[in-house]
Amino acid sequence: MINLVCPTLDLFIYHLPEGWVRDANYLQCLSANIVEHYSGYDPKYLDFLEVTHLDKSAVEFEGKLKTENRINGSLRQFALDENYGLALNISVNGKFIGQEVVQCLDGMLTLIPELGQHPSKLGQTWMVSGWVENPEKDDREILANDVYKTLINEGWQYQEKGQFLGGTVFEFWRSSPQRWEKMEAESHLVLILYPNQKAMETGAEFHQDWKALFCYRNKILWAYGQSRELKEQMVEEFNGMSASIKGLYNLELYELKLALRNNSLALSNFVNNINRIEVRQHEIDLNLHQYEKSVQSIAKKAGNVFQVSNDFKFLQEFSAIVKAKYQKQLEQDYASLRPYLNILEHLRGTIASIVEISQAQSDRDFQTFACLVGTGIGTAAVVASSSPSWMIPLKQSPLIAATLDQLQVPEPWTNFSLALSLSAIAGLLGCLVASVCIAWFCPKRLSNKSDRLR
Repeated sequence: MINLVCPTLDLFIYHLPEGWVRDANYLQCLSANIVEHYSGYDPKYLDFLEVTHLDKSAVEFEGKLKTENRINGSLRQFALDENYGLALNISVNGKFIGQEVVQCLDGMLTLIPELGQHPSKLGQTWMVSGWVENPEKDDREILANDVYKTLINEGWQYQEKGQFLGGTVFEFWRSSPQRWEKMEAESHLVLILYPNQKAMETGAEFHQDWKALFCYRNKILWAYGQSRELKEQMVEEFNGMSASIKGLYNLELYELKLALRNNSLALSNFVNNINRIEVRQHEIDLNLHQYEKSVQSIAKKAGNVFQVSNDFKFLQEFSAIVKAKYQKQLEQDYASLRPYLNILEHLRGTIASIVEISQAQSDRDFQTFACLVGTGIGTAAVVASSSPSWMIPLKQSPLIAATLDQLQVPEPWTNFSLALSLSAIAGLLGCLVASVCIAWFCPKRLSNKSDRLR
């Protein structure tokens, strides 16, 4: 039966620079929490554990498992290009067979502190390595399945296989609904089974190369996932706005102004999101270039070290998928969203036109009202100012005299009452004549809101 000798567990966690560099206290607190975590080790798996707090960005530890096997590890923060992250390394001396491998990995897992979900997290990759003794035909596959289930708690959905320094490499991940669509977070594992101790020691020299390669891979997957979420959000927002277009023609002026404001904000957000998709597209292009360079570097370095078989087609297939699917999908998304932007711009222009028409009609109604009031007041003023010339003859009229007697209007108030009454009548007649003239000489107004764009 296959023996796994000196198993090593690496965990690479990658972050964006936003919210990571600026929060210096987070690094210091995280380091302190890690030390506290290691100090309270689980006695179920460990006999003892010693922790060395090197600085605020690095912790080292060593101890002994219940099986008397020595264990060594470290947790370090690092910077890689424009990204940051954490690198955990745990190795155990000794040989493990069958269920012992699972127990050994369980012990390693207890040494991984709770790091939380930082908002700028890009992704992560597990890597397990060791050299094997007495492997039979299917032993490597069985061992690989056991390792994955122990670390991920679920069975793998997809796998690739290759060769590195004469050993076998397994790559596992989970994805839905398709093979290369929407990779599940924290499901990526690379297992390297070296043929002998010398190959494993040589493979340790590739630690930085693998860390960089996985960084570019996770950055590509993150950028693609972000672009898909952005597109879904934009289509949903557009459909929500489209559903409200028919109701625009029945809105009041203040409601139209609010709709114009909301549409302007939506248009601005839409433009920003399109630009963000374009940024994600550039990120995929850049990181794919870096990924391919890393694959070539690992292949060249491995070929120079040992004259043994190496097969990196499983890494190259990821590049092919990015080119054939991810890049093409983003190009299609960008092209399909441009018409949406044109529609929103046209909609904004339509609402602005409706607002202008409604505002103009409101202003003209006010001007008409002011004209009628001014005409009425002016007419009344003319009549009132000329009252002394016609007041006495008017009072001598039998009809007016009889009316005043019947109403019992006091003599001091007769002149004022007659002047006020006739001025009011003249003002009303002036308003009536002015309205007829306005209706005759001015263009007809829109009769109702639904006629605004007919």
